[in-house]
Amino acid sequence: MADSTSDSGSVHSLQAENQALEKKSDSSNRFYALYSYYPHRVVVAEEESKAIPNEDQTDGSLSLNIAATNLNANAETDLRKSLFHKLLKYTSGDALFFSVGLQLAPGTAASASCFCSLVAAASDSLGFDHVAADDSTDVLSLKDRQQFVVCFISFQDGSLDIFKSEFDSYIQDLVPLLDKEPLPLPHPPPSNPDISNNSSSPAPCSLASQEKLSQLSTRIHRYLEQWPELVLGYVTRTVQYFGNYLQHFLHAALSNASLHICGATPEEEEDVKRFFGCCSLSKLFEKLQPDNVSVIDSNDNNDLWQLQPLVITITFQEGRVVSFDKSYSCQFCVNAAEKLMKMDLTNASRVRDFLEQVKLTFVQSLNKLKRFLNQAELDYYALYRSLSFLKKCGCGDLLLRYVKLDGGPEALNVLSVLETFIVDMKQTLL
Repeated sequence: MADSTSDSGSVHSLQAENQALEKKSDSSNRFYALYSYYPHRVVVAEEESKAIPNEDQTDGSLSLNIAATNLNANAETDLRKSLFHKLLKYTSGDALFFSVGLQLAPGTAASASCFCSLVAAASDSLGFDHVAADDSTDVLSLKDRQQFVVCFISFQDGSLDIFKSEFDSYIQDLVPLLDKEPLPLPHPPPSNPDISNNSSSPAPCSLASQEKLSQLSTRIHRYLEQWPELVLGYVTRTVQYFGNYLQHFLHAALSNASLHICGATPEEEEDVKRFFGCCSLSKLFEKLQPDNVSVIDSNDNNDLWQLQPLVITITFQEGRVVSFDKSYSCQFCVNAAEKLMKMDLTNASRVRDFLEQVKLTFVQSLNKLKRFLNQAELDYYALYRSLSFLKKCGCGDLLLRYVKLDGGPEALNVLSVLETFIVDMKQTLL
């Protein structure tokens, strides 16, 4: 009994060590930077660009003032210069995704993926609301609000744009924390060259940066530090939750099943739902869903191709073991799950790209089957090709489920012939 307890403790200790290593990897390869932003100074910089030397034109301090970051000084300077040029041309309200070279070590630059968003606080930068003549609160224009530029940088993810919706949600929760932050106005660069060259006295911009860093609340620092875990981490965690059961999870997602999650913590349930959304074809399912579902007429009584919605219960048991009440799968999902388990899970964007490729491959197979069925209305050989394709694609049961959603009467008649033949011959598509 003691040996069993010891083994269990060793397993939990190993899991804790792995989690600690993952967090250390995130913190060493993923960074953040928060700037207070003054767009009117960009205009001044443009007007005076002819009189400013080239090196000063690329100085991001003209419009950006650092408020919080975990980048080193060299990397932060490189990032600020890149941001300055992009903000000069920035016209829309969309987030920016780009690659940037940063110096994490002196003399060595590495390429990183960057997400950048312009954020306006909900209130004005002076700390009080504007009141109109009729005593109603006036809606502040963007220029009257304190504005920020927030950047998230990753050296281990190929691209961050695939997580746009996650970043948008994360930024929405950041806005209340930034609201009415007491950040001072930017200091102009020194006009006296003697002062600027005096190494014993810090430049005014440096003093302002130190002041703002001390004023920024600790909860904002903590929130920004958690972005890898809150924005990207659910991908890695969910794959680890399911392990060998991942094939059943992918099948449930591709079949547009409804999930009931039991025994999970709120964080685990949120992770599963977000990952399920990455794998699901719910938008395609809704688009194909006809108003007159009753048109579908099949002589097959087998439950394999019925259109009733699937409801699957996922239970988190003690020790975080996951079980399914209905374990559907197919060779297509088995192959995808095996490849997913062999991937580097610390590269969240690569995992998301792979999931998108899985869905794309499935949709391509669906379109190919539809072409065969359309040809089979007039060509018996195409009917045979449809049967062969269903048996070899590895996801024939799922494809038939989608074909029935928007198939015309002729295609459904052909499909009925195929279903009857498959059942009579006792063949399987799994």
